[in-house]
Amino acid sequence: MMTEARPVTSPIDPPSAAVLSLSTAYQASRALYVAAKLGLPDLLADGPRSVDDLAAAGGVHAPSLRRLLRALAAFGVFAEGEDGRFALGLLGGCLRADAPGSVRALVLMFGDDDFWRTWGALEHCIRTGESAAKHLFGAEDAFARYAGDPRLGAVFNAGMTVLSATTAAAVVAAYDFSGLSRVVDVGGGQGRLIAAILCANPGLRGTLFDLPSVVEGAPALLAEAGVADRCEVVGGDMFEAVPGAGDLYVLSRVVHDWEDVRAAAVLRNCRRAMHGQARLILVERVLPDRVEPVPAAQPVVLSDLNMMVRTGGRERTGGDFAALLARAGLRLVRVVPTGGPVSAVEAVPA
Repeated sequence: MMTEARPVTSPIDPPSAAVLSLSTAYQASRALYVAAKLGLPDLLADGPRSVDDLAAAGGVHAPSLRRLLRALAAFGVFAEGEDGRFALGLLGGCLRADAPGSVRALVLMFGDDDFWRTWGALEHCIRTGESAAKHLFGAEDAFARYAGDPRLGAVFNAGMTVLSATTAAAVVAAYDFSGLSRVVDVGGGQGRLIAAILCANPGLRGTLFDLPSVVEGAPALLAEAGVADRCEVVGGDMFEAVPGAGDLYVLSRVVHDWEDVRAAAVLRNCRRAMHGQARLILVERVLPDRVEPVPAAQPVVLSDLNMMVRTGGRERTGGDFAALLARAGLRLVRVVPTGGPVSAVEAVPA
């Protein structure tokens, strides 16, 4: 008796393939980091080059370099020609140091050995609730550690400057800054966001406020943007006090670095500095109330884990933000989506 032939199927069905892809994602991430650190995209800026030529320019082992280039060619970072030479792929251009919109500094930050080690301690975080930074380095305050380590601080500040640039345009386009006299950017890094706000609003003045070690590089950036004459740079500690006289207080990717007690302390200092008609916006990712298995949810939930291992902070839902703001004497008014991954969470004095 003949039996019906069964279709030949792959030994790995689609769900299993997706799980295996997730389990090896760190391999692609590490390959990307090494390529950026070696400056390979910059070496290919003028066109295709042979592996031997690239290896000589970078001072690396040619056969091993070829394997790295081929691996990343599979992801579109590089492209392998029929003649064996390599060129930049569709994704490789944004890894050049001098390219408009370059994300090289972010790739170097996320792939840095310090980040690598803290993510390696994720299991410890889940078991104990302790941040990996505290577990590994005894760091109660990750930012104090950045300030005390010039190399790590430079990597972090460069990455955050790029991150600010990737969201600044979206925030400026989405939020109405008209009718304001002064914006105070609390924890504003080296000034990328406030520079964009001031450029888009010529009648506006600003105050950039962050740790003294962080704002050291701000005057050059503000001067380059042509807004140095309209922006005061102030160094200080936001847990002690923040500058007054602002009509709008902006905290971009600040409160997600902290658990609720310390985040509320910063917000209370902002509330003390605010006059009755002032507003405050938190530029943050907003967690959905319920996570669906869709690509849009993935960056925010992974960022939530990153905050857990790096700083002990967290991403928050709209309800979480409302509760946090209420602890500081502020009232959530609305959440303004932007064209980017962040939203502007607006609040006023309660």
